Amino acid sequence: MVSTDTLITLNETMVKNIVFDLGGVIVPLNREACNNAFSNIGFKDFNSLLNDYVQEGFFLQYEKGLLTTNEFRDIIRSHIDPLMTNGKVTDLEIDKSMGAFLERISFEKILLLEKLREKYRVFLLSNTNPIAINVVKEYFREHGKNMNDCFEKMFLSYEMNLAKPDPKIFEEMLTDGEMVASQTLFIDDAPANIEIAKGLGIQTYLFGEDDSLVDVMYTCLK
Repeated sequence: MVSTDTLITLNETMVKNIVFDLGGVIVPLNREACNNAFSNIGFKDFNSLLNDYVQEGFFLQYEKGLLTTNEFRDIIRSHIDPLMTNGKVTDLEIDKSMGAFLERISFEKILLLEKLREKYRVFLLSNTNPIAINVVKEYFREHGKNMNDCFEKMFLSYEMNLAKPDPKIFEEMLTDGEMVASQTLFIDDAPANIEIAKGLGIQTYLFGEDDSLVDVMYTCLK
């Protein structure tokens, strides 16, 4: 069990706020599974929209809240090969294909978030979209937990009409969350996001593909 008997101290500054990225940190991502799922419903080039850290094109517009979910689905349908689907792809098929990008969260991580909340203010800052959030919320419910209860507040790109690495999304987070940058630890798997956060005086940890979130936090807390 992770100990929270001591507060994190990085760069000789006490950390009071911990901000987690979602995809790639809390929830593992499976780009290949997502691309395969879309290929199976007739969208052959969906992989071109998926960047390791920042989505592109209409996907990015969706994650910035500039497209509704129905508008997003209609654009998906416009890219689908009608010969594969007889021109019919349901909302559920699209949503399931999107959900294939997100793997299930371990109960260990949920327990970690709950434990951290006993001593710290814990937040989420994520480039995401309504379909993805619904998928992840269900993963939390599978463990008998409410995702919203694991964070003091969730800062979501589609609600803020902003996306990382835009500095404005970090600035709004700090202001809205009443956080002092130097007392805030941000954990993300995208180097560009880490660099922007550093430039704003936020303390950071670049999460690696082989990192264990529990081990990372244990190292910071010991």
